[in-house]
Amino acid sequence: MAKQYNNQIKQGGFTLFELMIAIAVIAILTAIGVPAYQGYVQKAAMTDMLQTMAPYKTAIEICALQQGDLTACNSGSNGIATSKATNYVASINVSSGVISLIGQGTLAGLTTTLTPTINTTHGHLEWARVCTTTPTNSSINDACNDVFRF
Repeated sequence: MAKQYNNQIKQGGFTLFELMIAIAVIAILTAIGVPAYQGYVQKAAMTDMLQTMAPYKTAIEICALQQGDLTACNSGSNGIATSKATNYVASINVSSGVISLIGQGTLAGLTTTLTPTINTTHGHLEWARVCTTTPTNSSINDACNDVFRF
């Protein structure tokens, strides 16, 4: 009976080596997961910026149709709202149809500019976008170029 009791006590827990292996695996998974999570947060923030911009884009298209030109399409006139702020957008400014969005929070330092051009042949607006960050952040610029494609 004494021999059987000693065998049961021998197994006491994890060794230091086993614990170090478990910590190393967790560290590797974290090193992979955190940047991926940050990318998803940036894309979600970009989606908020896109949804905030959409009514301004529509209002500018209506303004250009009614006025026949973009010079009168400014913030606070001709059906275009004044500046608006959200969790990720500090401000929106419209001047002669050009929409400028300034990011904040996750998108701090990002400026997105959408410039319309009247296509007289087909009678619609064509939009060009420029995404810039200060200081340069290629992941935010890439996310911006990916979300604002039209």
